[in-house]
Amino acid sequence: MNLDFQFMLDDTPTILKGLPTTLALTFRSLLMALALACVFGAVINARVPVLRPVVIALNTFIKGIPQIVQLLFFYYGAPMVSRFFDGFLGYQDDPRHPPYFLAAVIALGLNFGAYMTDVVIASVSAVNRGQLEACLSVGMSRRQAWRRVVLPQVVVVSIPDMTNYLVWLLKATSVASIVGVVELLAAARISASDSYLYMEAYIVAALVYWLVCIAIEFGSRKLHNHLGIYAIDLKNR
Repeated sequence: MNLDFQFMLDDTPTILKGLPTTLALTFRSLLMALALACVFGAVINARVPVLRPVVIALNTFIKGIPQIVQLLFFYYGAPMVSRFFDGFLGYQDDPRHPPYFLAAVIALGLNFGAYMTDVVIASVSAVNRGQLEACLSVGMSRRQAWRRVVLPQVVVVSIPDMTNYLVWLLKATSVASIVGVVELLAAARISASDSYLYMEAYIVAALVYWLVCIAIEFGSRKLHNHLGIYAIDLKNR
């Protein structure tokens, strides 16, 4: 197999133009996923009588549907929702530019939020319940105990698994190209459409994904080590 390395070098800046969209899609979806996971995890851990079985069923339902099906659902639903809110609080629907990026964010956020819920539940369970009881016994309120003692440890425990899902989410943004979002993979495919050097373009895209994943894992390791010292100090007090 003969690769055109000159094309790969020349094409790298073009492919990199899709990276900001990939990162924006990743981190906006991550924020939505974290918010959903925290809400779902809190309801399940608190054993709220009516909401808990509903949340468990909804969480299982979301995880049971293929990601691409969820993406297509929001892709075809986005124009209808956009038309429905036309004129609401000054919003103007533009049929020429449906909110497909937002649809991708919602689809990815819901999908990964369902999986991250399990991380939240497991991380809370990993903290010894005796620490909460000890805090209450010395006069702390339940809110103070959670904020000062339990949550810092929960965050540290959850970082490795959350990092894995963040890396998975970054790579999953590539499916957004099927709904018209020009992210990294779509940029690679478009750049190679004239020369038909798709292998070279996809290799460059793969290397960019790899480098971003390395950066995420490096930052996560640094954060985990930094916060881990604080969590150990809390545990030993």
